[in-house]
Amino acid sequence: MNTAKGPRGRDRFVGIALEHLARAIAAEELGVGYRDVSVSIHDASGSLAAHVSAPVALRSPRIESPGAGEPLPRRLTAASAAIRGRLAALTGLEVARVDLRATGARILSRRVR
Repeated sequence: MNTAKGPRGRDRFVGIALEHLARAIAAEELGVGYRDVSVSIHDASGSLAAHVSAPVALRSPRIESPGAGEPLPRRLTAASAAIRGRLAALTGLEVARVDLRATGARILSRRVR
């Protein structure tokens, strides 16, 4: 029986699991499908660096909604920070940076019934 206090072991994440997790987080943050996102994870001097490529969901200009007029660079910067924070929180690993590349746009529109 181990009576030592403190952590008993370490969680280890396989690279592919980190990529799947980062894809899911990015898809949610950007409002697109999981399959539309590609991620690669690299070592950045002992921390993680993620390269994310994905389209971005944009509201149709015809739909008025809060935040609809937010500039795209500001939105991408916020999404990158959110992905970085969530990935670090869920894995317990240090995430040095998330490089986010927008590959297109998905225009969201409401259907009229």
